[in-house]
Amino acid sequence: MRVAAFGRTQWLYASIRAAAARGHQIVLIGTCPAAPEYQVTEEDFARLAQDLGCGYFCDTNLNRPEYIRMVQDSKAEIAISVNWLTLIDQRMLDQFEHGMINAHAGDLPRFRGNAVPNWAILVGEKKVVLSLHQMAAELDAGPILLQRNFPLTRDTYIQDVYRFLEQNIPEMFLEVLEGLANSSIIPRRQPSDPSVSLRCFPRLQRDGLIDWTLPAEEIARLVRASSRPFAGAYSFLSSEKIIVWQARPDKLPYRHLGVPGQVVQIRHKTGEVLVLTGDGVLAIEQAETREEGCRPAAEIVRSARVRFGMDITGELTVLSTRVKELEEKIRRLTKGRP
Repeated sequence: MRVAAFGRTQWLYASIRAAAARGHQIVLIGTCPAAPEYQVTEEDFARLAQDLGCGYFCDTNLNRPEYIRMVQDSKAEIAISVNWLTLIDQRMLDQFEHGMINAHAGDLPRFRGNAVPNWAILVGEKKVVLSLHQMAAELDAGPILLQRNFPLTRDTYIQDVYRFLEQNIPEMFLEVLEGLANSSIIPRRQPSDPSVSLRCFPRLQRDGLIDWTLPAEEIARLVRASSRPFAGAYSFLSSEKIIVWQARPDKLPYRHLGVPGQVVQIRHKTGEVLVLTGDGVLAIEQAETREEGCRPAAEIVRSARVRFGMDITGELTVLSTRVKELEEKIRRLTKGRP
């Protein structure tokens, strides 16, 4: 088949190469600027297009008339897509005999939108479902073609999900390309009832800030959903930012009273640091600071007489004192000047 490819991520890049190796003709590649967590950039896609001898562009708006003309000139029969940044108009979707096929890391029709596997971990889902579907003008609403499940446990990190996506997206695109060509795959319509869907919105780096008043289970989910390749869940310790890369819920063998964020135990043998939460205890296994780098938490937190979390009142007091000192220094330096 004559295939166009639109989007970004290493999974689209691998899918293009896999389709070309299977004998499909790649006739056009369009990409967007890469996100920090991606392993390939727009420069990689440009080189791939050059190697394959096909057209190429980088933009965030696929609906421009010049791109529709490029699609028409390419005579593409089908398009594959992963994580295109903006909604695609029906006019562009109508250019392909077999439609535009999107790889969506969510259980359609339940999970639509952005950062879906991260949200699935955060809300305690039992699985992530990778769905390949024909795109429609409405977000993630087109007919479903193929789905595969990845189980989520209390030990699953977002990087584990990404490995699943890396392995399965190219394979599933090939299966769909061949299934649509020989009619062995029949598109399955999604229900139109909006109440069956959950719209997921993007997550930002600052969303990784740990609220120690939450239960340990919820904080552990935040750590697992924010871990590599993302920026990580984080807190502060003596005003220094500390990233928590690995953590799990734990228990203390005695009744206790304390303020959430309080360090209550340092396990030097395992490298863990136990911290009180709003409900239960979090065992921090691996952490990172600018000074110490990434290492077992017990090699960073060396005292149980400390508490995680930004001391806003204390920091404001320090800043206020420094401002007054600077104002006084400026007053002395400028005293007597006209």
